[in-house]
Amino acid sequence: MNAQRINIILPADLARDFRRIVPNGKRSKYIAQIIEEELRKKRSLKKDLIKSLKANRKFDEQVMKEWEYVDAEAFKKLP
Repeated sequence: MNAQRINIILPADLARDFRRIVPNGKRSKYIAQIIEEELRKKRSLKKDLIKSLKANRKFDEQVMKEWEYVDAEAFKKLP
């Protein structure tokens, strides 16, 4: 496993609880697992959002077209 040391700063109470709950020798692995899990969630969320935007594109374009005249009238009334 290729590893790299990093330094992080945590609030004092969080660091205290972390040291109390996660034993020495297992902390790096614990942090790595949590970060990996969170990054996987974010990547998945981004993929799902892109998929949703693509799936709804035609519907969104149709709604915009249906409202374009209403929008044009509203813009004419702006000061």
